[in-house]
Amino acid sequence: MKKNLNKDAYAIVTGASKGLGYAYCEELLKLQYNIIAVARNTNSLKELQKKYSNFKIETWDLDLSDLKNAYKLFEKSKKLDIEIVINNAGYGVWGYFYQTDLEKEMNMIDLNIKSLHIITKKFTQYFMEKNKGRVINIASMGSFTPGPVFSSYYASKAYVLSFGVAINTELKKLKSNVRVVTICPGALKTDFWNRSSSEQRAKLRNKSKSMSSSVYAKNSLKKALKVKKKNYIIFGTFNKLAKKLTKVIPEHIILNSVYKYQRKIK
Repeated sequence: MKKNLNKDAYAIVTGASKGLGYAYCEELLKLQYNIIAVARNTNSLKELQKKYSNFKIETWDLDLSDLKNAYKLFEKSKKLDIEIVINNAGYGVWGYFYQTDLEKEMNMIDLNIKSLHIITKKFTQYFMEKNKGRVINIASMGSFTPGPVFSSYYASKAYVLSFGVAINTELKKLKSNVRVVTICPGALKTDFWNRSSSEQRAKLRNKSKSMSSSVYAKNSLKKALKVKKKNYIIFGTFNKLAKKLTKVIPEHIILNSVYKYQRKIK
């Protein structure tokens, strides 16, 4: 992957303290970007600061489910030379809809949708002024189908995908160099399940044969930074096949399959 030559350039990563966000931070540092790492608690990023001491690594403790902090993030960072923004922060609320906690779901919607929307809006406008820059939004393979027993999360990621595809189409029609690219991961070994479901389910998912965050970050970032025409990225043979099957298999079969998959561990 081509390394950044602008020593003043920064990349912003939200949800940066663990899992995929942490891995994206490290991959961007390898590409010689300075980093603004955003999370509710950024203590875990001290190791990156030690390992990559020749780069500027700013750690901002911001809870982006509080929408004021989404605006604050933009205002604090716009004075710097921002070239990349990765909207990775997010979580899910797993369980039957009639049983799940409404307050948690509203908080999830604020983080997964509203905060991402604000940050994408502000930085797309900022990048359009320079005719340069890239917003990378993290959706999910769940973006392509409703998700029984994980309904609100799948729906939130469907928003992220539809939103990003529409914006990126506009940018291409306008002949802009700016891009809003959406990445759709499948199951990964991350901290996501510790916040999004039961302890038992989290243990099972993190022991599975899912791809590691570091491998996924390296491969997906490589594609997301160079793609010009594609609106979204799916990485992995299984995930690509699953996406194709959603177009040819009747919806009720897909919904039954998702339902069985999601309810395996209660």
